[in-house]
Amino acid sequence: MKLLLSAAEASSDSHGAELILALKKMLPAHIECEVFGVGGPRLRAAGLNAIVRAEDLSVMGLSEVFYHLPRVLKSLRSLRQAVADKKPDLAILMDYPDFHFRLAKELKKKGIPAVYYIPPKIWVWRKNRIRFLKDHFIKILSILPFEEKYYRPAQMPFRFVGNPLVDTLPWQLTRVEARAKLQLNMSEMVLVCMPGSRPAELRAHFPLMLQAAVQIARKLRQEERLSPSQKLRVLVPFPAGVSWSLFQQQLNQLKSGGSIDALEVRLSQGDAHCCLIAADAGLIKSGTSTLEAGLLQCCHVIIYQPNPLTAWAFKNLVRFRGPVGLVNWVAGWSEGESLAVPELICEDAEPERIAREVVPLLLDSKRRGQMLSAFQKVRNALGVSNAGGAAESPSRRAAEEILQLLRDRGYVC
Repeated sequence: MKLLLSAAEASSDSHGAELILALKKMLPAHIECEVFGVGGPRLRAAGLNAIVRAEDLSVMGLSEVFYHLPRVLKSLRSLRQAVADKKPDLAILMDYPDFHFRLAKELKKKGIPAVYYIPPKIWVWRKNRIRFLKDHFIKILSILPFEEKYYRPAQMPFRFVGNPLVDTLPWQLTRVEARAKLQLNMSEMVLVCMPGSRPAELRAHFPLMLQAAVQIARKLRQEERLSPSQKLRVLVPFPAGVSWSLFQQQLNQLKSGGSIDALEVRLSQGDAHCCLIAADAGLIKSGTSTLEAGLLQCCHVIIYQPNPLTAWAFKNLVRFRGPVGLVNWVAGWSEGESLAVPELICEDAEPERIAREVVPLLLDSKRRGQMLSAFQKVRNALGVSNAGGAAESPSRRAAEEILQLLRDRGYVC
């Protein structure tokens, strides 16, 4: 049996790996399963034959897509050729809709059934995409509970399988233990900054977050919560697979220039969850990380600073006025209500404005309590127990759906 799996985002690389590992455990011993397609380091470690590396498709915004279009189109051609050669029994596409919609057209031509696991954010972008999804996919597997209300009216085969983050978060790790791992004192004021996983996101958000952290440190000193000799601890965990040597160089230049004297900055890799648990507050780029922060009860502000062309398109073509942060949606936001987590997007994402939102999260117990209450709603919506984790693994539930589809088509007895 052959499966095509395509996951180009850092988060979907992780979720795809969990799915494949769960599916292989459930398949009968006599069935050999080859999985090929697009994936990052975690999927490759789980056994994916990567025709295209996810890192080669990691772009952000319209101008970056245009710049990298030759590489994207080359990757698509390679994948099409692999589909023609290997003839997969089922395709599983994850996130990254513009690329996967092109691929889905090719799959339909060849009569290959496709499942969309982690579908496009149609509530933000184009709701008319549902028509395309219904024509090209046999089922939607969602990791966000509120998406059902958008798909059910179109009679699109749909199931909320739970969020695979629940499988991967370190629920038993305490704040004391996290700080000990990171060699931080409990008395220190700690800010975590998560600028994203794509190169363009990192370039846009890394310096912005450091500038905001300087403003936060100044305000804390004005409030006498940091002494003149104390520094604000800033944790910057980069995702696995990201080369952050360039950002280390930038950090060294800022240190030598004296512009971040108020900060003690620590760059790391692969320990984001530990950093979220250890931190007093966070600056989080819009995306899956905001949901991680909410589930791990790290009070934070959501930031997104696209390039000017993407910002213009978002404001003038999309004209979306709701939240962009997943944590706000899962917390139950509805039109007319205030956001559980502040969002500073486009021109609003500037250092002084960011600092004004973050400082109350560090000093005002009432404000922190309001946000932590919203995070409990997020945990409840995703089926997290009081002890952490879920009664049934979301990745296993998604694998069960895939297995049933394969049974229905006679590939598994």
